[in-house]
Amino acid sequence: MRIPEDVRKDIPLTSEVIYFDNTATSLTPKPVIEAMDEYYLKYRANVHRGIHRLSQMATHKYEESRKVVADFLNAKFEEIVFTKNTSESLNLVALGLEGIFKRGDKIVTTPYEHHSDLLPWQRLAKKLGLRLEFIDGDDEGNLDLSDAERKVKGAKLVAVQHVSNALGVIHEVEELGKMAKEEGAIFVVDAAQSAGHMEVDVKKLHADFLGLSGHKGPMGPTGIGVLYISEEFFDAFEPPMIGGGTIEDVDLDGYKLTEPPERFEAGTPNIGGAIGLAAGIRYIEKIGIDKIERQEHKLVKRITEGLDELEVPWYGPRNLKKHAGVVSFNVPGLHPHDVAAILDEHNIMVRSGHHCALPVMKKLGVNGTVRASFHVYNSIEEVETFLGVMEELVRGLR
Repeated sequence: MRIPEDVRKDIPLTSEVIYFDNTATSLTPKPVIEAMDEYYLKYRANVHRGIHRLSQMATHKYEESRKVVADFLNAKFEEIVFTKNTSESLNLVALGLEGIFKRGDKIVTTPYEHHSDLLPWQRLAKKLGLRLEFIDGDDEGNLDLSDAERKVKGAKLVAVQHVSNALGVIHEVEELGKMAKEEGAIFVVDAAQSAGHMEVDVKKLHADFLGLSGHKGPMGPTGIGVLYISEEFFDAFEPPMIGGGTIEDVDLDGYKLTEPPERFEAGTPNIGGAIGLAAGIRYIEKIGIDKIERQEHKLVKRITEGLDELEVPWYGPRNLKKHAGVVSFNVPGLHPHDVAAILDEHNIMVRSGHHCALPVMKKLGVNGTVRASFHVYNSIEEVETFLGVMEELVRGLR
């Protein structure tokens, strides 16, 4: 497959706009839509417990999708739980582990987290009287690993993002996971911005729990996410929601939960979404994660060079080996929303605002940033067009 030309053929929108908002949601290739259409048009039915052939086919495809995700993450089939998105996955972790904490226990995270990997721990700490501590880092998003080693000591749980959605920094998750394991702490990974862009292996990361969204890197539909739960925690993790599909037996005095993963998926799941997610994963695996990484690195290198030439300040690690396909910047004298609106007039789609990472914005001393984020279908030519518009914009202000 030629990169990015062949991918762009599968995504008609790439011929109409320059889409640099992949951190929020990626564009969807035709094979993903076709896989979902096939479900809705040819074997639309609910999964599990149905005897008729449509239900049997839907169940087969749904569970086949779980296997695709498990292989993608180097996990076991029963360790994969389908959710709505990363936010739901991480909230479920906090709710499901509530019973293992006692007053004074310590949770460690970073000041760079998306709100989805911050608010659940803040709420849990407030509710149970826990200590919440943050690993020190600099304005580029680089963590102080010496401080991490100190903070992780005695921790009950460590939660960290793999890639910052606001700064693009790739955190040393594997190293942090080792630290957590040495302390006997639970290790939770937010892989919303890494899955589909780089290798995510739950074993290498030492993850006990990991969340991701299907509509981002994997190029799947919205409304489908994944929660990886290590089999070590099947009994300690209390399902926050129970009901249809989660039980083996019920009487008026109580119930007995069924085996994982069904015990963690109450009610009718997003069947079409799971099938679409699996199709997205197959699609990016056909491309090759290494090729996706290389393409995004080329784009980051060129856009940061171009912004430097224009003297436009950008945020994130200067060591580009630690910089994923997310570049945040500001044009002095203009609000981020104004910059995004001007770029939109030139058919360039970027994100502006605080990116659900207000502590990061406060650390930087800004009210928001403009964010350009990439996937494998983005091209150097698109970056050059973007830089040309930015040059006009900056020249007009000087």
